[in-house]
Amino acid sequence: MVRSRHAGVGAVTGRELAVGLIGLGNSGWFYHAEGVLERSDQYRLRAVASARPERAEAAGRRFGARPYRTWQELIGNDDLDLIVIATPHHLHAEMTVAALDAGHHVVVEKPMAITRAECDRMLDAAKRNSRMLTVHQNRRWEPSYLIIVDLVRNGDLGDVWRVEERRMHRGKYVVAGPDQPHSGHDLAAWAHTREGGGGVGYLIAPHLIDHQVQLLGAPTTVSAVTHTFPGDQVEHYLDLRLGYPDGPLSRVEIFREDVVDLPKWTVLGSRGSIVCPDFNTVIIDLDGRDRRVITDLPAVRAADEFYRQLWTAITDAGPPPVDPSGAAVVTEILELAHRSARRGGAPEYLDSAAGLTERTR
Repeated sequence: MVRSRHAGVGAVTGRELAVGLIGLGNSGWFYHAEGVLERSDQYRLRAVASARPERAEAAGRRFGARPYRTWQELIGNDDLDLIVIATPHHLHAEMTVAALDAGHHVVVEKPMAITRAECDRMLDAAKRNSRMLTVHQNRRWEPSYLIIVDLVRNGDLGDVWRVEERRMHRGKYVVAGPDQPHSGHDLAAWAHTREGGGGVGYLIAPHLIDHQVQLLGAPTTVSAVTHTFPGDQVEHYLDLRLGYPDGPLSRVEIFREDVVDLPKWTVLGSRGSIVCPDFNTVIIDLDGRDRRVITDLPAVRAADEFYRQLWTAITDAGPPPVDPSGAAVVTEILELAHRSARRGGAPEYLDSAAGLTERTR
């Protein structure tokens, strides 16, 4: 494997990409390292870093990678092609820009960053260094979502006028357990602070907002209300509305407490509807056709397809699996949603709507 730092994006020859992973929590350890990288013949996990040295040492033993005490030392390794950043949200921008400036391609966990200004610095660094930057929006490959995309884009539902998407989670965000993510006993402290980019908006909503933007295009207005329990810094509930002129009504709703089992998806059109009562089932009712029920859909965690497309993007100069400019719009929507919530739900206007809609439809 030989890499030229001065060639364009995709300037990697050879079959296996050397990877450095920063962050060994729920996402880094289980979704990236264990979920894809250790069993792939296209990637080799060579280096790991964590804020907890003992975690890096454990990952080094588990995945056969060199442990680093700091992320700065890891990105200084010239033998790495790709850096995967799976750290708390407020660290994404600084680490991404540094890794790109060091000559590496970068995958950063969702959300891309906390502010649009941070995203723009990351995009500039990728362009400046001719490196690949992409965002791990793995829920784009959910089977139920892909079915919905096909039906909407093929026109089976006619004119879509209402789209709702929800996620319900139980309790506060906790650290990883010994064998699976989100199963530890301790709270992930950063995820419950404003400074860390916590709250259900930044933790969970990026998946759903990304779905809406890919399905419908970028909205022109964003409005939201939230609820925060006394004593907490960040919201446990988000109700987000995306506005489209003369277009569909889009709603994203996140509960931290699973109060009631509401449908994950509801899509209404002039010629039919789609309802997903859970992650494994899609119910399709179209005018003039018998009801169709699709069941036993597989769960998505690691998104093998994301990494397959990434490998092609880096080795054969293909498009990134997730366009970072679209991921930046997701962050912009989140930023506007929180601003709207502080103003009692008053609408905010999206500066990036022009131009993105045509690319994502």
